[in-house]
Amino acid sequence: MENKKKLNLMRYWLFGTFIIFFTAITLYIGVVLGTGLMVFQFPDYWLAIGVIAILCMVTNSLYKVYLGRNV
Repeated sequence: MENKKKLNLMRYWLFGTFIIFFTAITLYIGVVLGTGLMVFQFPDYWLAIGVIAILCMVTNSLYKVYLGRNV
């Protein structure tokens, strides 16, 4: 497979992973813990979402370097 196709496929999977984690964390805190929409007011919630987003971006960058496609 061509490197560009591999990189696009990795971006697709990383975006999907981010969306799954975002949904899972939101539903767990909002529904299971019973906070409802107040979940969006918690700083720790946004910290967790930000950490996951940064990890996805770092993984994408490392994969891009691994494929030899420097920024």
